[in-house]
Amino acid sequence: MRILKVFTCGNVDDGKSTLLGRLLLDSDSISVDILHQLTEQGGGVPNLALLTDGLRAERSMGITIDVAYKFFTTKQTKYILVDTPGHQEYTRNMYAGASECEVAVVLIDALKPIEAQTRKHLEIMQALSINHVIVAVNKMDAVGFEQAVFLERQSEVKAVLNLLENQRLHWIPISALAGDHVVKRTQVMPWYTGPSILECLESIPQDPVDPSTNSLIEIQGLVKGYAYGKVVQGTFSASTTWKNSIHTLEIKESYVNGVPCENAHPGDQIAFQIPEEPTLKRGQQWAAEAPLQFTECTVELCWMGEAMEPGTLEFILRRGTAERRARIALPKRINPNDIQHLDMSLSAPIDVLMERIQANQERIILIDKTTNATIAAGIIKTIVI
Repeated sequence: MRILKVFTCGNVDDGKSTLLGRLLLDSDSISVDILHQLTEQGGGVPNLALLTDGLRAERSMGITIDVAYKFFTTKQTKYILVDTPGHQEYTRNMYAGASECEVAVVLIDALKPIEAQTRKHLEIMQALSINHVIVAVNKMDAVGFEQAVFLERQSEVKAVLNLLENQRLHWIPISALAGDHVVKRTQVMPWYTGPSILECLESIPQDPVDPSTNSLIEIQGLVKGYAYGKVVQGTFSASTTWKNSIHTLEIKESYVNGVPCENAHPGDQIAFQIPEEPTLKRGQQWAAEAPLQFTECTVELCWMGEAMEPGTLEFILRRGTAERRARIALPKRINPNDIQHLDMSLSAPIDVLMERIQANQERIILIDKTTNATIAAGIIKTIVI
C-alpha cells in the first residue's frame, strides 16, 4: 500500500485545523468516543478544530505552534498529514515539516486577498520542489459559493507563483466547515466539476522510476564485513558496477530489507558484502555513473537558531549520513525564520549528482558544534567543481 506524506498549511484563521478535522471525520478515521467528546465540546456539533489543535498552548493563543502528525487510511493509500504552523513567526517549523512531503495542501480564505504568510507558504513549496500543490479556497459558503470569488483568489496566487517544470497545481473550492469538496463532491457549486481534496490526493500518481535516472545508494554504516545503506534514487542492482570518484565497487552478495535479493528501489534498505580492503565510508554516495565531489557551494537556508550578526560562521553540515565542518559567509544579519541564499565551504569533499542539485533534492541541515542544536535547514543550490 502506498504511503503519502501531505504537507498542510494555511494562514492564521483560514480554517486549516477545521479542514484536517473534516478530512479525518468524513473518511471515518475518528473513533466513536473521540467523536462524542468533540460533539460535546462543540455544543452538539463536532468541533473539528480541536481534533488537530492538540496543544493547550495553541488553543489559548489561537494559533498552531508546532508540527503535528495525523494519520488515516483509504483502500489504496496510507496518509500522513503533516500539520504545520500558519503564523509567520513559525516559518522554520513549516519548512521542517514540508521538507519530506510529496504533496502540499495550501488553504486560502475566500473572504480576503492572499496575505504575506501565504506568499511564504508558496515560496517554501517552490524552494522544496513539492511536485503537487493543492490550492484549496476555503469558506466558499461565506461568499455564497460565487465562482467570481474563487477566480479572484486563483488569479492572486498565480501572480506570485513561478512554478518549476515538474510542479502541478490543483485548484479546489471548498467549505471545510460544511464538508463541501473535502472528502466528497457536493452540488452547491455546479460551476465546479473537478475532484474533492481526497479524490485529488487519491489520483496523484506515484513517481515512476525513470530507467535513465542515475542509480544512487548512500552508505549508512559498516559492520562485520558488510556495508549497509539506502537506495536514494533509481534501481539498485547487485550486478551494477558502482562508482565513487576514482573507485569502483563490485557487489556479489546483497540483501534488501533484510532478505537476500539482487534488486531494490528508492527508500529500500540494502546490505552487501564489502571487499577485504574497503574503500567505503559512512556518508559516501555511490552511483552507476560516478558522482561529482565539491567543497564550495551556495545554499538556501531557513534559519532556525538564534539571530546571527554578519561574519564567518562555522557549523557541522549533515547531508543524509555525511557530515562535514562547514563555514558560511554571512553578509547581513540573519534572524529566526529568515530564508537566505549563502556561500558555504566544506572541510572535505562531499558526493553529489548534478541532476539532484538541479532538481533541488539535496537537502541539508546545519548543527551547532557545541550544543548539537539544529541551526538551519536548507537546500544545496549550486556547486563549484
